[in-house]
Amino acid sequence: MNKTFRLMPRMLALTTVTFLSSAGHSQTARPDAKLPDAVAKSFQAKFPQGKITELEVEDENGVTIYDLEFKDEGIDKETDIAADGTMLEFSVAVAASAVPAPALKAIRAAADGATIERYEHAVISYETKDGKTVKLAEPRNEYEAEMAKGEQRGEITVAADGKVIEPAKWFSVKVEKGKDDR
Repeated sequence: MNKTFRLMPRMLALTTVTFLSSAGHSQTARPDAKLPDAVAKSFQAKFPQGKITELEVEDENGVTIYDLEFKDEGIDKETDIAADGTMLEFSVAVAASAVPAPALKAIRAAADGATIERYEHAVISYETKDGKTVKLAEPRNEYEAEMAKGEQRGEITVAADGKVIEPAKWFSVKVEKGKDDR
């Protein structure tokens, strides 16, 4: 999984469409930007009530991926859909109690005193390789956590058995005092 770290959606103000042409870069677009027909069709088929709140377009191993964050019946979800309409993965925000004990233990160890602000359960069905989408023999379950410690924000991805898939990555975020998080 080649994820771009996202700051909490309430901290972002998406006001313009920005497209970068360099491979490996993330592109941010307004949530109401027009999706390619194949992407829109795949999204609507799986999440007919989904309301997109954030959209990023990424190049992942030569495949254009639409990373959609959305609300579906009040629940925060996310999906990655290739330009051809292939849904690579989807995730849903979950409570800590829905995270398997070994995964939770690994996440808490990586947090090292940080506040865990959000847990997600991701189901990955496809990966990208050499400009193509490749179907996995079996869908893979992963658990992600977004963490905060002062002005630091972090994210980690682990397997259900607690094996770290993507180690905690920390980023410095300067939040102005007196500003709200909208």
